[in-house]
Amino acid sequence: MNKFLTKIFILLISFFFLYLEVDAAEILQVTSSSVLLIGDHNRTYTVKLACTEIRPDLEEKSVNWLKKQLPRHTKVNLKPKGSVDGILVAKVIPIDTNIDITEKYINEGLATNEC
Repeated sequence: MNKFLTKIFILLISFFFLYLEVDAAEILQVTSSSVLLIGDHNRTYTVKLACTEIRPDLEEKSVNWLKKQLPRHTKVNLKPKGSVDGILVAKVIPIDTNIDITEKYINEGLATNEC
């Protein structure tokens, strides 16, 4: 039981540090229309955009749009919503706009809200 509580504590502390703007995460790569590779100093995370569903016929257009919105080294804040198969599911908010990228995606008509 103590190992479980220790793991939970470490996980919560890790998520806490993701919220600090001093150590803000940054975009390393747009992997697909809903998956990003994000880094914060010496760690990298695969992050799936929360609440986002992309139609298969809009995949290429969506990837290009997302790359324009989140170019490499864009500083972002993450708001974790859970995980699926070891991939962090989170809201991704660029620091310069402070607007959840999923909201922009939906407004562009490239995604639907799945929450």
